[in-house]
Amino acid sequence: MARVSVNINPDVLLWARQEAGYEIDEVAEKLSVHADRYKDWENAGKGIPYGKLQNLARYYKRQLAVFFLPEVPSKIKKPKDFRNLSPVDRFLSKEALLTLRRSAYLQKTANVIEGEKYWSKKLVWIENLDLLSDEAEIIAQIRALTGIDIDHQLNWKSESEAYKHWRSAIEEKLGILVFQFSMPMNELQGFCMIDTLPYIIVTNSNHSYTGRIFTLFHELAHILRHQSGMCLVDKVEISQKEEWACNSFAAKFLAPSHTIIPSENLNEIAGFARKLKISREVYLRRLKEDGFLPDIKFYTLLEELKAGYKKIKKTKGFALPEVKSRASRGEAFYNIIFEAIGANRINYSDAAHALGLRVNRLMNEI
Repeated sequence: MARVSVNINPDVLLWARQEAGYEIDEVAEKLSVHADRYKDWENAGKGIPYGKLQNLARYYKRQLAVFFLPEVPSKIKKPKDFRNLSPVDRFLSKEALLTLRRSAYLQKTANVIEGEKYWSKKLVWIENLDLLSDEAEIIAQIRALTGIDIDHQLNWKSESEAYKHWRSAIEEKLGILVFQFSMPMNELQGFCMIDTLPYIIVTNSNHSYTGRIFTLFHELAHILRHQSGMCLVDKVEISQKEEWACNSFAAKFLAPSHTIIPSENLNEIAGFARKLKISREVYLRRLKEDGFLPDIKFYTLLEELKAGYKKIKKTKGFALPEVKSRASRGEAFYNIIFEAIGANRINYSDAAHALGLRVNRLMNEI
């Protein structure tokens, strides 16, 4: 049987490789072809073996049809980089780039299904808060919008339950979609994207639940500042004014002043933090901010806390694809897709692609 070769727009091939984060030598090795031959494909787009193109679609995590587009699609607009990293370390890995692409795709899908008017209406509360200048009043207003007061927060039984409730409130009451995906912890702990509707927040599923909760409100602070951003919330230094302010907002939101009990005992601090479903570091910061800890004592306790860290090895348990899909995309997005299926506003193939499921798995969910 003769080998089938195809011709495509070479600029599309270049775009796909760069968006996926591959170097030419790297992808040529994976395809078992010489780098010069691959360069010819990107230069001319002629005589590309169909099987190699199928492999590229798999490596680049793209649908095969993308390579046959006549024009180059738009590049993903990355959020502003607020991470405190050297220029060399700022490059994003393939995993992180894929998360940005996937999140932007889900964002666009939700926009197409519901329309901009629908999402704009859900975000009117931000315009109202723009009129306020007092941070405490802004926090109080958001607390009221979510319907979650401090008693609710204290009565939750675990950090995972707290994360579930906060995530649900941000989606249902604030109209912001929340996704969670696995990303390298040294690269990204969270980001938000607001350059198009709907607004989205993305947390790192490798983070602890308290870390994810804090990220939710750190990114919400960026949204209130009308900023898209990529962040490492655990590694913020005082010189990073924007990030420090967003961390301060998140800490004050999750641990209001009237809940802070003065202590210099790390065991007591751990207990107080557990009640609020926040990390010990956040509680320490709040003690410092409210004047209960001088700087020297704060940094001494912080070092003592870090010295006692034990690296927890995350075990990967088995989860059904539909369970993983719902956890990563969130209830709000899941409901949007299934309501769209019922209203014939999306076909089964596109719905399955949006949820990261095979069509037969999707059919079992209906």
